[in-house]
Amino acid sequence: MEATDSLQSTQLALYKKKHIDTGDKDKMRKTTLCTAVTLCMTVGFTTGDVQAADDDVMTVWSSPVGNTSEILDQETITKLDKRNVADALSVIPGVSLQKSGGRNELQVRVRGFDNRQVPVFYDGVPIYVPYDGNLDLGRFLTANLASLEVSKGYTSLLQGPNQMGGSINLTTEKPKKELEGNISYRQGWARGKDNAFDTNASLGMKGDLGYLQISGSQFKQRFSGLPDSVDNPVAGKDGKRTNSESDDKRGIVKLGFTPRENDEYTFTYIKQDGEKQNPPYAGDSEQKPKYWQWPEYDKESYYYQGTTKLGDIFTLKSRAYRDTFKNTLLMYNSLSDLKNKKGSYSHYDDYTDGAGLQLSADLRERDQLSFAAHWKEDVHREQGERNAPYDRYKDRTWSLSSEYQWAVDDQWDVVAGISYDWRDSLEGMKHEKDGSITHYDNNNQNAFNWQAMTKYNFENRDAIALSVSDRSRFPTLKERYTTSRPAFGQTALVNPNLKAERARSVDLTYTGYINENWGYEASVYYNRISDAILTQNIDADTVQNRNSGRVDYTGLDLGVNGLIADQVKIGLSYSLIHSDVKDKEVGKVTGLPTQTVMGWVTYTPWQPLSLTLSEEARSSSYSNSDGSQKAAGFAVTNVRADYEIVKGLSVNASVNNVFDTAYAYTEGFVEEGRNYWAGIEYKF
Repeated sequence: MEATDSLQSTQLALYKKKHIDTGDKDKMRKTTLCTAVTLCMTVGFTTGDVQAADDDVMTVWSSPVGNTSEILDQETITKLDKRNVADALSVIPGVSLQKSGGRNELQVRVRGFDNRQVPVFYDGVPIYVPYDGNLDLGRFLTANLASLEVSKGYTSLLQGPNQMGGSINLTTEKPKKELEGNISYRQGWARGKDNAFDTNASLGMKGDLGYLQISGSQFKQRFSGLPDSVDNPVAGKDGKRTNSESDDKRGIVKLGFTPRENDEYTFTYIKQDGEKQNPPYAGDSEQKPKYWQWPEYDKESYYYQGTTKLGDIFTLKSRAYRDTFKNTLLMYNSLSDLKNKKGSYSHYDDYTDGAGLQLSADLRERDQLSFAAHWKEDVHREQGERNAPYDRYKDRTWSLSSEYQWAVDDQWDVVAGISYDWRDSLEGMKHEKDGSITHYDNNNQNAFNWQAMTKYNFENRDAIALSVSDRSRFPTLKERYTTSRPAFGQTALVNPNLKAERARSVDLTYTGYINENWGYEASVYYNRISDAILTQNIDADTVQNRNSGRVDYTGLDLGVNGLIADQVKIGLSYSLIHSDVKDKEVGKVTGLPTQTVMGWVTYTPWQPLSLTLSEEARSSSYSNSDGSQKAAGFAVTNVRADYEIVKGLSVNASVNNVFDTAYAYTEGFVEEGRNYWAGIEYKF
């Protein structure tokens, strides 16, 4: 425990995981094992032991050695002023923010893999949209989350299917004290006008037999402020970005029951209501501006999770869930259509039901053998017009997996996993414009996955890990059945018999400590995607999704964190990636910069006051596959100040995009200019 105690005492939040020693079956002993860059300026786990800390934030299924997630805690998210999950995830090396300008969606790429290839979970429960596997992570607020976790290399197959490129987990808060809570409010200004507010509140209670956590949050933006240098009437006027309103609300109720020391049963309800608009394209190409609006982007999640200790050897974990998604899109293709409310209509009413079981056995010394089974049923229902009958599509996915953790000796660990997944296509039914109904044939798929990792822990706390994997992803309902690309005005040919994508990956990671105040993690990796599902042009007006050969990603991730004289905390995140599309007909990989970097410094001249300066920069990236549109590279500076007036009561202020830089993640879709925030928070 010397390494962990040192990290806690110096408040250096670097690379922490637990190692369970099962040599004494009556009492499980914790030692530090492997590492995950938390990229924090303050310790994510400053109190309690490592076991308690992991239980608070890690909700994915995995053996201890196999859990390689990188953790971003709530304190760091707040200091860096990250209000939504997509922005926050981009702090982690290897994760780059991606924006779909035509839909105003914020997503991320993880070492080149997009949102379809990296599933998203709430407390280990899958929440990605059944139809296309995507999520607009800009609709997911960071308030009232305990942490964000990203698994990039070895990703435990015990967690379920379709983790070809890793996984992202959002862990909700649970109380740590008998009674605790907070309430906060922040007001935003842009171009001299108040344009947004951000508020949240939570209340938690904890006793010997369980706990209750209730929280709510809202972020509302009346308009996005334009940089002063942007003089484009299509983009907006009077400093206001056209068609840029949004309103996101979320409520969470979590009830936990802890009848015994090692048993826990949790029931969670999450309701998210979102509304958003899509600012029009205002770039240099011939792309026409659109004025789309989503009056409904709502998700509702119900899930149960249980952990039961069965004697000295076995542990049973269980989960069951239902996740619903409702989405209404109003497509206005001109400013005149917007003013006259004349446009096309699309409505989704989707749901997912699922369940899973994991049984693990603690064997000799620190060995552990685990088995898991998952069932997931996805239903997509879609209307193309109001009051029209629903098109309906249904898939059922199963997964069986096993993982073995082997302690070769006191310093060397090996973990390996396998899984067999299969997807049954149960229904594919579409209403045609002529009144007929098309029923698509079943297109069942199966896939075998495997991976292994070996890790050596040096006596000086450094560690090196090498992992190899071969994982798959089944094509989504949209990839198989879509008949149009309205954002591009194109018709799509269905392809129900698409094969599963596969990724063969190699990852080498070294975790090092320069001294007790400084640490780093460096990774090099190679990802080869075969049978990649990409859109190919049949002619100017027609496309089809196809298994289009191979895409390779090679890259480097680097994270550094340190502390100077107990007053200055420094963090750096750097990513370098090269993409190589083997089929030249497919073109360029979009939304993926070659280099991204984020650095931050927090200065605490005296205890009540802290000042944080952060800088984000990235190189250029392609905005379309033929390479004709490109978003230029940029750098953006942000500052924030926090001051604690009395214990529990604090105020804060921040300036984002200090130099009012005109920049874009997608060419023609300019981001917000300089904006100001001031807030107050009370914690008890």
